[in-house]
Formats: sequence, structure tokens, C-alpha cells
Amino acid sequence: MISMTNPNKYNGWTNYETWLCNLWFENYDFTDILGIFEDYEERDDILRVITNYIKDDVEYRVEESRESASGFVNDLINAALGEIDYYDIAEHYVDDVMSQLENLDNADEESEEDNQYHYPLHKLTTAA
Repeated sequence: MISMTNPNKYNGWTNYETWLCNLWFENYDFTDILGIFEDYEERDDILRVITNYIKDDVEYRVEESRESASGFVNDLINAALGEIDYYDIAEHYVDDVMSQLENLDNADEESEEDNQYHYPLHKLTTAA
């Protein structure tokens, strides 16, 4: 369904190709790979990492599946890939990833606070 206010929008996404890509790969779960964000704190940086991750993943999956495609089919695929707005898809995930990272940081801080009041057993037994 094309929006009347913006004829390039499709179901709330940048365009049909972006919507379709998100539809097929809708459930990206970054929980197991939060380490790829460890050097980033800013939303824009995390958004860029997510964008690149999704783009690389889609391109890898396409390459795997189009080995037997003809030149014409490859050209169509390339044209469609060129229209996907990976940034738009990444924006769909960035807040969730930032929340997961914040929860991870809070858990690490709580763990450090708990550990600061515990002394190694050997210091307690040798201090007397």
C-alpha cells in the first residue's frame, strides 16, 4: 500500500524493497552479539553498526542464493538491493539494542559494587 502523502513510502517503510527486506528478516536478535557494540555508546554509532550488520547479512544471503541466476535476474536483484534503506531497518532495532546495552552496563556496575565489599579470603586470614 503506497502512502498518498509520500508516494515512495510503503507500509511505513522507505519503499517496497525496504519493507520486504524487513519482512523477511524481521526478527534480528542482537542479544547474542552485543559485543559488536562494546566500543560504542552514542546512538548514531550503534545505529551505523546495526545498519552495516543488516546490510552485510542481506548481501551474504543474496550471494548464497543467486549463483545460478542469469544476468537479467542478477541485474534485477542488484537494482532491488540498491533500493533497500538499511538505515530505516536499523532504526527499528536501535532503541532495543541500546536498552539491552544499558541493562548489561547496569548489571556490570551492580556486580562491581557488590564485589567492592568482599575481601579475598586469604587477606582475612593473614591480616590477624
